[in-house]
Amino acid sequence: MKILICDKLDSSAIQELNKMGTCVDISTIEDKRSELLNHIPNTDLVFIRSATTIDKEVIDIAENLKIIARCGVGLDNVDITAASKKGIHVTNSPEANIISVAELTVGLIIACARNIIEGNNSLKKKKWDRSALTGIELHGKILGFVGFGRVARLVAARMHSFGMNIVFFDPYVENSTENEEKMELDELLQNADVVSLHVVKNEETMNLISKEKLSLMKKNSILINTSRGGVVDELEVLRLVAAGRLFSAALDVYEQEPPEYTTELTESEATTLPHLGASTYEAQLKAGTDTIENVKSILTGDLSKSVNAKYF
Repeated sequence: MKILICDKLDSSAIQELNKMGTCVDISTIEDKRSELLNHIPNTDLVFIRSATTIDKEVIDIAENLKIIARCGVGLDNVDITAASKKGIHVTNSPEANIISVAELTVGLIIACARNIIEGNNSLKKKKWDRSALTGIELHGKILGFVGFGRVARLVAARMHSFGMNIVFFDPYVENSTENEEKMELDELLQNADVVSLHVVKNEETMNLISKEKLSLMKKNSILINTSRGGVVDELEVLRLVAAGRLFSAALDVYEQEPPEYTTELTESEATTLPHLGASTYEAQLKAGTDTIENVKSILTGDLSKSVNAKYF
């Protein structure tokens, strides 16, 4: 089999793929799209992360493609409908990076509440303005999750130990849990001291936290997005931080990646990271190995790991 590797994978995953077929690695090529279109017609398996899009144009010319393997969680960069119509299986590794993303989310909540990054930058500019960096305690505050799936629940478990009160909005979770209260979105935004976004990117969630929704947030509250870019009005978040309406914010993901380096972004006091949620050695390894095991299962006829098996 010809195996096309579009994005960086752990070396142990590469070794395993070399046992399965002939690998072509285009992960370090600058004009990756051209190389993808060049190689995809006779490729059997394609491995991607979030940086590569497998859209209808790619799928239409993929004559031999059997499986699109997404090493990670989100599938918004794969045209699952087009793949299904052509009989191409799609698989991903939804459990691979959840601990890493959860831990980063916890870190960002603490960093925002205590001005840790701003304080670091301030001192390195030879400033000693402690009063301007006064933070807030998390104990007794309300932490609201927009989306209450695997990552959010891991964050909630950790933040309970800080004495935070947990609420959530999730139309796919019917009731409150033993320790967390379900709310409607507007109510959550109006009451939460910290809002953390954990939703997939689709038509329902695009700009879910719009300018209008952001206006509902409490003054001096905090917003965290480690889910997907495009689900929140990013520029409005930066504007609200600059205006002192939000106490702080942290964005790890953007509608366009890399984002446009606007003045609002580069001069903002909000914490902005280059999509580091899954950037740990453990998550990188697990994303590759889990997805490879999924591919092996599908090739042997076990379609339980194919996200679009119902269409076959």
